[in-house]
Amino acid sequence: MKKIARIAVWIILLVAAYSLAPVVMLYLSPGPAPYTNARTVEKLRANAGDKFEFIVLGDNHAGLVFNDSAALKLVRNINREERFMKMPVDFAAIAGDVTLQGSGWDYRIFNRIRSRVRWPVICAMGNHDNDRGGLERFEKNIGKREFAFSDRNSYLIFLDNSANDLTENQFAWLDEELKKAQAFKHTFIVVHKAPLSPYQQSWFRPATSPWSYRFMKLCEKYKVDIVFSGHEHMFKELTHGGVKYITSGGGGMLTHLPAYDGGYLHYVVVRVYGDYVDYEVRRVRPPFWEFLTYYMWKDLFYLVKDILL
Repeated sequence: MKKIARIAVWIILLVAAYSLAPVVMLYLSPGPAPYTNARTVEKLRANAGDKFEFIVLGDNHAGLVFNDSAALKLVRNINREERFMKMPVDFAAIAGDVTLQGSGWDYRIFNRIRSRVRWPVICAMGNHDNDRGGLERFEKNIGKREFAFSDRNSYLIFLDNSANDLTENQFAWLDEELKKAQAFKHTFIVVHKAPLSPYQQSWFRPATSPWSYRFMKLCEKYKVDIVFSGHEHMFKELTHGGVKYITSGGGGMLTHLPAYDGGYLHYVVVRVYGDYVDYEVRRVRPPFWEFLTYYMWKDLFYLVKDILL
């Protein structure tokens, strides 16, 4: 029995080491040249037709081995999205917090992860992307923080709400862009912080209440299809005023909620079929070494807590 136990331990250790290898290779690989949001948008201008897909995820928080290892596994799954689907995947959108603390190291690692995605990547600004003087690095490596563009029959707006409020100039710009969006069949908005609490299903919360009600009334007025956000490290969805709000913050950062309550790694596949829009959540299991060192114990904690309390 002892021999069998030793063999089992060695197998577990070897599998764990194998699951850690991709992130080690990531750190040893040369850094690619960064590309900007504007360059990505330019690539999409020639797209034609009204059937396509795009990917949404948030909070990969590049720069920490746990986050980077998980993000790489998500990328591997994302890159297989076209295997059985006949519709093209146009791009992937990250709803902010692409870095852990906005440092030079974080942005270098993010560029390496982004370069492994098969499709162009467009990024919103997150609150952590501005840490340690990260604003200048964001603009150098990613580009504009606020912009809008059309892709096929849809209009997409990326808005910077990382500072917990929106200025009058931002609201004026958003209103103008939403007016332009009326010429398209679908409108999507990507921000970092959701205007509604994913748990309370309420717009009143200290981090967002200065702007959230006004923002949601604009979305309702112009019939926005979906507002995507990150910031909360989980998956949640709700509808308010006829607008769908999706929180997708499981792009790599360690989730702290139980898996049954949205605390799992994931990305969202959005499909546009002419007049119709739907989406699927792709849940991704963490790398085995990460499961052994964190996720197994997190889920065990919540299991025991639910039994005892």
